[in-house]
Amino acid sequence: MITFLFKVIEWLKRGYHTQYVVRRCRASEVPLVLGRIYINATNVRVGKNVTFYPGVYLWGRDIEIGDNVDIGIGTIIYSRNGVRIGNNTSIAGQCYIIDSNHGTAKGQLIQNQPMNTAEHGIDIGSDVWIAAQCMILKGAKIADHAVIGAQSLVNSDIPENAIAFGTPATVAKFRK
Repeated sequence: MITFLFKVIEWLKRGYHTQYVVRRCRASEVPLVLGRIYINATNVRVGKNVTFYPGVYLWGRDIEIGDNVDIGIGTIIYSRNGVRIGNNTSIAGQCYIIDSNHGTAKGQLIQNQPMNTAEHGIDIGSDVWIAAQCMILKGAKIADHAVIGAQSLVNSDIPENAIAFGTPATVAKFRK
């Protein structure tokens, strides 16, 4: 009986979290929300068959998530000029996707400097796999079918079908 009650409570929580996402985003269909996520963003578009795992943060503005996308536990997406994630892409847990940095001019307090933002945001293509604890930073463009190895830092272009890893990420080989 107690197990049944816990299942009912979890089912109710999942429904609450899903409705929260639906209210905060423009979704072409109701996403699968597997726990509490946090949205402090405007103009968020979510495609079909999207799964959000617990602890995902969407922050900023102009975040576009394609169809058939999984976003793993504790992943943070921070956008000032746009983050676009293509269809059929999987992002593992604890990844950071951030399209801006603090200014670093001499003679001025860091906290008083304007953010240095990627002009075109961040583009992540379709059929991309981003492994656990990766950082995708300002100006990164990851082309279709690429794979990014765990704990990598991407701050430049990764070509189509590339398998890249490291800090900064470099292409080791290409998918066959």
